[in-house]
Amino acid sequence: FASSSSTMSLLKDLRSMSGAPIVDCKKALAETDGDMDQALDWLRRHGAAKASKKLTGRDASEGLVACAVSSDGTMASMVKISSETDFAGKSDAFVKLATHVAEATLTAPQEKNGQPQQPQELTSESILALEYQSKSVQIALEEAIVAIRENLGVTSAVKMTTNGKNDNDNDINNSMLVAYVHGKVDGTSNAGSAAAIVEIAGEGVVKDPQTANEAGKKLAMHVVAAKPLYLDPQSVPEEIIAKEKSILEEQIADSKKPPEVLEKIINGKIRKFFAETCLTEQEHMVEEGNPKVSKALKDQGLTVKSFQLMFI
Repeated sequence: FASSSSTMSLLKDLRSMSGAPIVDCKKALAETDGDMDQALDWLRRHGAAKASKKLTGRDASEGLVACAVSSDGTMASMVKISSETDFAGKSDAFVKLATHVAEATLTAPQEKNGQPQQPQELTSESILALEYQSKSVQIALEEAIVAIRENLGVTSAVKMTTNGKNDNDNDINNSMLVAYVHGKVDGTSNAGSAAAIVEIAGEGVVKDPQTANEAGKKLAMHVVAAKPLYLDPQSVPEEIIAKEKSILEEQIADSKKPPEVLEKIINGKIRKFFAETCLTEQEHMVEEGNPKVSKALKDQGLTVKSFQLMFI
């Protein structure tokens, strides 16, 4: 379809653009009569399908977590993308895929009748159909599979949206979403080994958004380090509390102490359980002096309304 020198040039360009093996690039150019755009499509269709078939069943336990936050802080997304090896998970092609999926997830439409402040977990089907810069997640994933030659996948994706109002129901938005990514692959991307998004709210957001954003960043860093299970004591399911109390009652069943003393012991143990598992009750690991999270935020005119955490 072309002279030898131009063929080599096309082959070099296609290899550079796709990351696919040289043998596949040769076949793609032959099948498409040297048309670069069609060759890229051919590689994506045949290369990805071939790779997917070959790689199915292989364990993909490595990967990256990536975040994206809207410029006004009212929307945020977090995704976990899996790869087979740590090496692939740190490659430019994989970082590009993770970032693309995070940005695409940010564009996901809000679920009907959904409460905006509730995190929205997306299904695999809906994620693959989302687009960023006119490219769907499905296409981005297929291109990455061709380039990396590993079993890749979108493990999970969450979108968070602030409710857009404060507690007094006026038009001022007093909440913002802030993200932190731990173990970034490079300094330019929001992809790493773990990430957290927190929604903070209060007068502090309205009065000094920059300081509030810094407080939110510290809180997100704390979430990654402390890994809380619940937002606050009210968020802990009743059955979990009942189970904890049952275990504690068994532990002190043989005690000769009066019932009122035993009750105090159990209540004290439950408070300790909350302090270990609830974000608002934990000691803030990033603030100086390690104050309780709720107090550290209150001192800045803030509260935390929700959080999300993902890690590899």
